[in-house]
Amino acid sequence: MDSPVVRRRRLGNPLSWRMADRCYAIALLLTVTTFLIGTAQAFGGWPFLPPESNAADVIGFNVMAVLAWATLAFVARASRASEGDGIVLAIATVVLYAITLAAFTLFTGPFGAPGWIGFLGGAVIGYVVFPRWVSLGGTFIYVTLVIVGAVAIAEGVFDGTLLGPAARTVRVDTDAIVRGAVSTLLMSGLTFVIIMWIIDRWRDREARFERLATTDPLTGVANRRLLFDVSRRELARSRRYGTPTSLIIIDLDHFKSINDRFGHLVGDRALSHAAEVLGEAIRDADMISRYGGEEFGILLPMTDLDGAYEVAERCRTRLAERPFQANGDNVTITASLGVASTIKEGDVDELLRRADDALLRAKALGRNRTERA
Repeated sequence: MDSPVVRRRRLGNPLSWRMADRCYAIALLLTVTTFLIGTAQAFGGWPFLPPESNAADVIGFNVMAVLAWATLAFVARASRASEGDGIVLAIATVVLYAITLAAFTLFTGPFGAPGWIGFLGGAVIGYVVFPRWVSLGGTFIYVTLVIVGAVAIAEGVFDGTLLGPAARTVRVDTDAIVRGAVSTLLMSGLTFVIIMWIIDRWRDREARFERLATTDPLTGVANRRLLFDVSRRELARSRRYGTPTSLIIIDLDHFKSINDRFGHLVGDRALSHAAEVLGEAIRDADMISRYGGEEFGILLPMTDLDGAYEVAERCRTRLAERPFQANGDNVTITASLGVASTIKEGDVDELLRRADDALLRAKALGRNRTERA
C-alpha cells in the first residue's frame, strides 16, 4: 500500500504575509512571553526584577497583558478571512506593544538595559513589518510613557517595591529623571536612525528584486510566475470559504502579422497598448499578467463564471475599439478569450487547462470572441 502523502503547511516569507497574519503571529508571541514572565514571577521571581518586589502587582499586570494579547490574537485570527488592509489591527498591535513594553521598562528600571533593548528590537521589527508611520507612532507612545512614568517614579507616585533596582535604590529629582530619559533616548534614537537607514536601503533593494522577479519588463504587468503564485493562494481561499475564483486567458489575434508588417519595436508597443487597455477594463481586485508571448492572463477572485464572462467581453470589446498608431496607421488589435472558473477539487493547473481549452475553441470558431470552459 502506498504511504499517504503528508502535506506540509509552509509559512513562507513573513514579509509577504498579509497584515492580519503578521499581527496574529506577534500577538501569539507576546501572549506566550507575558505569560512566561508572570509565571516566573509567581514561582520565585523573574531575574530582571528584585526578589522583594511586589509580586502581586507584577502578576496582576501580567494577567491583564496576557488577556489583552490573547484577545488581540483572537481578533487577528478572525480577521485573516477579511479582505481589508488590516491597518486598524496594525495600529492596535503596535499601541499594545508600546504600552506593554513601557510598563516592562518601568518595572525593570527606566534606564536599565532590558527595557531599552526590548524597545530597540521592537522598534526595528515594527519598522520592517508595519507601515513606517505606524511604527514611528508606536515608538513615540513608548518613549512618552516611559518618560512620564519615570517622572512619576521620581515624585514618589509609585510604590518603590514594585519597581526595578534603578528606580528603587536611586532617589533622584524630576530634573535628573528627565535628563536621564533624554540622554538615554538620544543614544537609542541614534542607533535606531542608523538601523532605519540600513533597513530602508535593504527594503528598496528587496523591492527592486521583487519587481524584477514578478513583473514583465515590457508591459509592466505581473509575469507568469506571479500569476501562478497568486492563483494558488486564491484557489486555496476559494476552497476554504466556498467562494469562486475565475481565470481569463487572452490571445491577441494574428499578432505575428503586426511584427511582420511593422517590425518588432511596433509589436512591443502593441503588447504594451493591449496590457494598458485590458488593465483599464478590470477591477482593482483583479490581476492582469503577461502569460507568455502575446498571451495575457486575468485572475478574478470571488468571481463566478458568468461574472468572468462579462469581464472578458468587456476586455475584448474595449481592445477592438481602441486602435493604436503605428507609422501613421491605425492598427486594430482583436483577441480570443477563454474563461474558466473553479471546480470543487481543481488546482491551478486544472484551471489553466480548462481556460486554455476554452481559448482554443474561441480561436477555432473564428477568433475575436469569448468562450467559456
